[in-house]
Amino acid sequence: MKTILVDLGNTALKWAVLGNEHEPHTVVHRGAPESLHDLYEVWQCEAPDAVLGCTVAAPKLAFSATKFFNACDIPWQWVHSLPTFRCAQWELRNNYLHPELLGADRWCAAIGAIDSAPAEAILIVQLGTATTVDAVLRESERHYVFLGGRIAPGPTMMQQSLVNGTAALTSDIGLWQSEPRLTKDAIVTGILDSQAGLVRLAFEELAQQVRDPASVRVVVAGGSARFAQERMRQVLPQMELRHNLVLLGLAALARARTGS
Repeated sequence: MKTILVDLGNTALKWAVLGNEHEPHTVVHRGAPESLHDLYEVWQCEAPDAVLGCTVAAPKLAFSATKFFNACDIPWQWVHSLPTFRCAQWELRNNYLHPELLGADRWCAAIGAIDSAPAEAILIVQLGTATTVDAVLRESERHYVFLGGRIAPGPTMMQQSLVNGTAALTSDIGLWQSEPRLTKDAIVTGILDSQAGLVRLAFEELAQQVRDPASVRVVVAGGSARFAQERMRQVLPQMELRHNLVLLGLAALARARTGS
């Protein structure tokens, strides 16, 4: 049985075949459904038996994909956050006040982060259109809890909001500097320090809840991760870059459902 995993984000779509989730494909759509038409031809050639997906994109994009799946008679499901995820090795409890309102991408990323490398505590950072920083704590040997998280504008959104809201500022991309002396460098430095500071504060909050703060994993993913990783690593040297957490989470969900 061939299952396609789909991570439909605000700017790009990532997909992989279950079993090969570490070898994903990416299509940048920027909110335009017509940019997915070539992908539909690829999927038709793949002839999947099922599709398991996660979407936080505009409804018109999810509708376009769903319409294609229906036309090809491919069973599909867009996952939603649940109070609990269970597999044979461990389980994750959702501590959100209303679990169903937690973004499905954040839920899947947490599952993917635990499944890829279990730890006493994990800080999951996704740097995309928005930046999300979520905390997971191991309550016992097999039991984890999703504590909650933070959401802020991502690096690109920060830069665009400054340029669009302040006529005198430049749209040129600068470099991080400890003492910026060019406006473009000041903008990039402010953005990167804002992102790194957000993650650092979240790390310190989570580290207070474990016996060994050095054991806290800081996992960073997302389209802006490479842009921010150098500054992020200066602030948190233990940071690890691990892309495609949502796809890894979807793979874990798919395996849990089949018992494999």
